[in-house]
Amino acid sequence: MSLFWKRFTPLEERLLSEVRKVIPVEGQPVFDDQVRAINRVQRMPPSWGEIDFYCRPNWTRVPLFPCTDEFRLAEVKFGIAGMAYKAVLHCIKGHIFDFAITPGPRKVAFEPCDEGSTAVLLRDPLLAPSGKKEPESLPVQWQKFLRRHSGDQRDGWVLYDETKAYRVVIDDAQYLILAEREGPQFILHRVEPSGDRLYYLKHNDAIPEPLDRELETLIRI
Repeated sequence: MSLFWKRFTPLEERLLSEVRKVIPVEGQPVFDDQVRAINRVQRMPPSWGEIDFYCRPNWTRVPLFPCTDEFRLAEVKFGIAGMAYKAVLHCIKGHIFDFAITPGPRKVAFEPCDEGSTAVLLRDPLLAPSGKKEPESLPVQWQKFLRRHSGDQRDGWVLYDETKAYRVVIDDAQYLILAEREGPQFILHRVEPSGDRLYYLKHNDAIPEPLDRELETLIRI
């Protein structure tokens, strides 16, 4: 019930505080203004593995970072009741946007954090924008598949390279979307916790399943 009268959960407050410590001193006032401007928090079910921050109606009157790319700003590693967690704060268009947290923290969002949280700055938000999305690291199996079938017919599938693949949080894991097909269907790679396998998601409400067949069987070339 405390969510009805608090903007942030205790965990969100702790994570934002930890991120602030690693923001360059010149950027901390901008960060503070953005945190104060957040007036809606969306915690994605079922486990709150993705927590989105919004300023309604928009961010136009809020100070922004010079870097307007889409990028990972900072990473926080923390523990609650002996369980290890990792949170990554992303930026888009010059403002903070969301935490991706693994495993999902819903059950512990109001519990005190263990001692020893650590935060690391992943990219300086005061730098000039590059105009490009941060490239993703693709699994070797997918790299080989792209090399074999570049330019081929893909049976309705859209294939993504390192510049177009994007991340999503599903339950307690973070995945990289490598391909999708109208319907929808997806081919994924789990990046947090890390793994080598590819996964198949047959629709938005399903659970990713390890891909148990050749890619050419699923994506008919």
